[in-house]
Amino acid sequence: MDAEANRDELAQQIIELFVSIIGFIPREAVSAHTNFIKDFDIIDDDITCFMMQVKWRYKLNPRPADWEQIETINEVVDLVIGKR
Repeated sequence: MDAEANRDELAQQIIELFVSIIGFIPREAVSAHTNFIKDFDIIDDDITCFMMQVKWRYKLNPRPADWEQIETINEVVDLVIGKR
């Protein structure tokens, strides 16, 4: 499988995780370009819970500065790929 297919598969996994954690957003409303804050007004505890699940699932140990700049699904994918 090529890198782009791997990235797309990872994005789909992260979208599914996001939808399951947040709970009130339909799957079809979320894409790789979804911005948590601008698109859904999601902040604080919901984002923290989602990011902690990403951290555990993908066995990441990011710096706090890595988390601060993340606002989209694509940025989460970039973090996971960059920290593997």
